[in-house]
Order: sequence, then structure tokens, then C-alpha cells
Amino acid sequence: MTMTLRRLPRTALLALAATAATPALAQEAAPGSASDEITVTGWRLRQLDTIVPTGSRLDLSIRDTPATLDRIGSDEMLTRGFRTVEEATDSLPGITSGGSPGDPSLFSMRGFTGEQITILHNGLYLGPANMTNRPGNSFNLASIDVLKGPGSVLYGQGAVGGAVNIVNKRPDFESNSGQALASYGDFDTVSLGLGGNRVLSDTLAARVDASYHRSSGYVDDTGPHSFNATGGLLYRPSSTLSVELSVDYLRDRLSTYFGTPLLPASAATDPIPGILTSASGAVVDRRTRFVNYNVADSRANSWQVWPRLAVTWSPSDAVTLTNTAYYFHADRQWINAENFVYNAGTGRIDRDRFFVFHRQDLVGDQGSATFRHQLAGLSNKLVIGFDYSHLDFVRSRGFPDGDSVDLLRPVRGSFGPLDRRVSPTRWDQIALFAEDALDLTARLKLVTGLRAERLYLTRENFNLDGSFAAGSSFRRVYKPFNWRAGLVYDVTPAVTAYASYSTGQDPVGSNIFLVNAGQNFALSNSRQVEAGVKASLLGGHASLTLAAYDIERRNILTQVAIDTVSNIGRQRSRGIELSGEARLTPHWAVTASGTYVDARYGDFVDPNYGVAASGNRPPNVPDWTANVWTSVQKIAGLPLEAGGGVKFVGERFGNTANTLVLRPYATGIVYATWALTPRLSLTGRVNNVWNKRFVQWADIYYPAQVMLGEPRRAEVSLLARF
Repeated sequence: MTMTLRRLPRTALLALAATAATPALAQEAAPGSASDEITVTGWRLRQLDTIVPTGSRLDLSIRDTPATLDRIGSDEMLTRGFRTVEEATDSLPGITSGGSPGDPSLFSMRGFTGEQITILHNGLYLGPANMTNRPGNSFNLASIDVLKGPGSVLYGQGAVGGAVNIVNKRPDFESNSGQALASYGDFDTVSLGLGGNRVLSDTLAARVDASYHRSSGYVDDTGPHSFNATGGLLYRPSSTLSVELSVDYLRDRLSTYFGTPLLPASAATDPIPGILTSASGAVVDRRTRFVNYNVADSRANSWQVWPRLAVTWSPSDAVTLTNTAYYFHADRQWINAENFVYNAGTGRIDRDRFFVFHRQDLVGDQGSATFRHQLAGLSNKLVIGFDYSHLDFVRSRGFPDGDSVDLLRPVRGSFGPLDRRVSPTRWDQIALFAEDALDLTARLKLVTGLRAERLYLTRENFNLDGSFAAGSSFRRVYKPFNWRAGLVYDVTPAVTAYASYSTGQDPVGSNIFLVNAGQNFALSNSRQVEAGVKASLLGGHASLTLAAYDIERRNILTQVAIDTVSNIGRQRSRGIELSGEARLTPHWAVTASGTYVDARYGDFVDPNYGVAASGNRPPNVPDWTANVWTSVQKIAGLPLEAGGGVKFVGERFGNTANTLVLRPYATGIVYATWALTPRLSLTGRVNNVWNKRFVQWADIYYPAQVMLGEPRRAEVSLLARF
């Protein structure tokens, strides 16, 4: 009965959706098949019956997951010209990004920002996003998946606003295939990629991908570069056993642009209008827009390597066992002048000095067992498992004396001597988790989950002379417990409604790497109530999702007196998200989304600056965001596809006091792709097509400056598939 009423209509809809999603311009074909045509499109139809593991370990589809899931795939990233993880993720509904080189690629969603958004790599947590995340190259990726709202029941402490899962391409047994990319654009921007899959035998497949990205930067001498190589071997001796060994290597340098200084209106001869307003009357002078105030020998470099071994075994149709063992090593270094403060007395820019080194070693193992069975005559799927990791993280830092430079023609100079304070951090984390999906009826599913863990944290601090600082060193044990429950109901075979309740936990102040001895508090607590609808429309040629949510984060760090903090702060976020896609004709597709969030602090005094912020909106959180993307294929019967998109970001604040207002902005992308041959395409693309001037981000730790967005950039690329 379940198969008749619930699954067969889904299968039919999935087939229709797959047909609609196949571009009329060209279709994917294996080498040597009857067709030599390939996919060269920026369009995809969200297939609600696609399984996205980021939302659950139960292999639930997007439709059956009682939460909001978004995904962008490899073809979309390539066609739209998203060369980094940040650019691609920023294009998804309700997500904005920014940060500075000190906090690279921060995301904001559902009213939360930075360390309240968990960044995962292939489903694994490597550490707080604002200290371990890198922009990353998109060429090596199969997809980027986003789970909205608290995800601590799946991934542990830190996931309050959501989780971003970066998924690498993997070997498979489908066919031999390859891909090559070459792109060049303004600001001496170069992107190169080469990769492919090879079926070596009936039981062994391999995949290797390598990519390189570099730019001179739109601010003088601040350009980033990165090299990413990923590879894997998949051994499948039978249909019940697979063993995959993979490795991910990254070496990069971040952009060293930390922001453009704010000036009093009296000192600015050419203020840029319409990008911000300030209670103090501060502005950005057009003359300083492309000036680099960092030292000449600045650095924001890293390298990391990450081998993994994953085994999946199904001893029977009812049981599947999985285990993933991994090791992650990273070295990172920042050596910069980061704060640029205009001195009204001298008319110059006062600069600081700050350096920090990371050495991170993480060893982990994650295992689970999946059981498919009948429970009181009802179909049931249960996953139980464990998650263990051991971390050694050594942070060395220092604050040498700063200096000052000319406002318009700074002599950048060098950084100076490095005197280090060393702070090792260790953790041992063990968690037990369980998830369950029970078909209460043919149309109604109950999805539940829980996670209980122990996190043993040790922090040691050493003085400049190497002596042990006992007063600021400590050991602490955290005992998080999180759960979620959701109901999923098929109103019709094409329309599904859901409601869920989930919890999350994270450190009361900053991230787990920066908790100090004076913050002897338990973790903060979060809860989310969410309800929504997911629908396939127009016979599978369109889809629509609607979600409303209410998140409250309690017990956050707040200042209660001079030199005294407590964990009595609160933050609340309520909003609505709407997104949809439609293939309006065989050759014309449209994707659109709109989100609104009302995010406010409750009782809160900013512990960094002592600013009373109760009732204020958190920094860098827009009230409204919207995206529209369209593409047209086979224009005038030619092998030509053209399209474009617009992203709107509403008003935000640049500080907790809400005295710095970042004005709304909209940016556009246009592109055209010509299939030179069935396997080679040429694309021209323009980003920020109106050359809009806007503030993308305001880092609260650099209050005297803001991060301006990239000007218009044109590029051309060649994409070959073989």
C-alpha cells in the first residue's frame, strides 16, 4: 500500500522533472554513445525527490526532510562563473557573505552570522568557520548543500543559523569522463581546471581534479591565489561493499584587502554616495577606494591536506554499516596591518600590527548502522552511530607596535619583528547519535533525531618568555544534548507540508577555539520552530518551496558591568523564505527567491565594546534578500544559450549599536555561451554588470573601515568535456 500511494507518484514526477531539467541545447552522453552532445547550461530544476545527505543520515529526499535544503551543482557554478565556494553559496536563497581575510568567507543566514553557521566538508566538521574556513575553488566540487536552521543534532556545537556542506567530486562507475576549464578576466583574473573520472575495472574507479585560481585584486596588490587538488579511488568488489580512499590538498593565499577606511565628511573631497550612512557622518572617499593600506610583506597564507577512508557494507537488505576515518592537517598564517583608522589630527591613517599562526591536527572517526524494518507493522528506518575526534590546535599570535601612513599615497613599509604568545588548544569529542523515520501512514512520516556528546576542552596559554600562564589556562567539559522532531505530510503526491522543532548549542561568546578562562559558562541554547510546503508543479516542470521559522538563541555572552560579563543575553530571529523554479518553455527557465528576516537582540550589551544593543539588529543581517536567474537556450535555433541573474541585498547595520547603516544594493550577472563543437563551449560573462558601488560587509572588529564589493568584471572562458 505504501508503494502504491506514496512512492509511485514520486517516481513518475521524478521522471518528468528529469526530462524537464535536461537542456534542449545539449544533453549529457557517455563517450562513444550515439549522441556526442553535452550539457552546457546554467539551468537546473530542483528535484524535490533528490536525496541530499546534508539534511539527514536517513537518505531522505529534499521533500521528506522536515527542514529547508538548498543546493547548487557543478554545472551551475561553472556556467554562472562562480569560481569560489563563497561566490556560489552567496547565490542561494537568503544567504549573504563577506568577512575579511581575518575571518574569510563568513556567511549570514536566518539572522545569524559567522561562527553560528557551520561549514562542513563532505559532511565532516573541521572547526569553527571563522577560523578554519577558506574560500575554496568550485571546480573540484560536485555541489554545495545548505541546511537552514539549527543543525547541532547532526553536526554538534555551532550550527545555529545553518550548515553549509562543501561536497567534492567523487569517483564512480558510470563512465569515463573529463573536463577542462580555462578562464581570463579583468583584474588579471585567471581560473584553470582539469579533472576526470576513469573506470579502471569492474571493481575499481578513480577520479582526480586540480584547479588554480588567481587574481591581482580590485584593490592594489591584494590579489588571492589558490591551488586545489582532489582525488579518490573507489573499490567495489560487490554490490554490498565499497571502499573509498580520497585526499584533498589546498594551498592558498587570501586577498589581503582588510577594508577601506571611513572618513569624516569634512576630510572627504569625493564621498561615494548611496552606500552607507553613519550617525557620526562618516563616509567613504572615492579617492581611497582602490588604495592598499596593508604592509608590503603582508600574508594570509595556508596549506592543508585531508585524507579520508570511507567503508560501506550492507550484509543484508535490512542493514547497512558505514565508517569514515580521517586526518586533517592545516598550517595558516596571517601577518598584516589590519585596522586602518583615520586620524583627524594628522590627516593620516593609523595602522596596527597583528599576526597569528595556526597549526591544526584533527583525527576522527565516524561510524553508523542503518536498519530498515517494520515497527508495529509500520515501515521504519533507524540510524544509530558515533562520532569521535581528537584535536591539537596551536595558535601563536602577537601585537607589535603600529604606525601611520599617508591617506592617498601610503608608503606601505614592512611588518616588523614577530614576538609570539603561544596558546595550544586540545579537545577530545565523543558523540552518540540516532535518527529515525517512521511512516505513520502512507502519507504521514515522523522524522526524529538526537545527539548526546561530551567535549573535553583543554586550553594552555604561554607568556612571551615561554613561561606557562596558569591564570588563563583551564580545562572544561561540555555536555551538549540536542534533538529534533518533524512531521512530513503528503497533501497530494506533488505537494508536501512539514513542521519541525530542532535545537542547537554553541559557545556563549566566540567560537570554541577562543573560549577563555573567564567564560566559565555552559553552552548557549537555541531552538527553532519551522513549518513549510514543498511542491512540484506543472507536471514536474516547476517546483516551489515556502518556509516560515522562529529561532531563539539564549544564554549568550553579554556585559553586565565594567569588566564583568554574564550569559544572560538573547537573540531572536523570525522570517519567511520563498523560492521556486520553472521551465516556462522548452528553452526558457526562471529561478527566483525572496526572503525576509526580523532578527533582534533581546537583553544584550556587546561584550567587545560595551554597547547597549538590546532590540538592535545583529550586524551584517539584511532584512530582505532576493535572487532572480533566467536562461534561454537554442536562441534563433543556434547553439547559443544566454542568461543572467540579479541579487538584491537589503539594508544592514555595520555594528551592534546600529549607528552605521549599510544601504541596500542589487548586482547583476549576464552571460552568453556558444557551443563551438558538441564538446567545447565558449562563454562570455560580466559580473556586477551595472558597476554598482556597495558595501558588502562590515567586520565589527574593524569598526573604522568597511569592505567594498568588487567592481564590474568581464571574463571569457573555455569549457571542454571529453
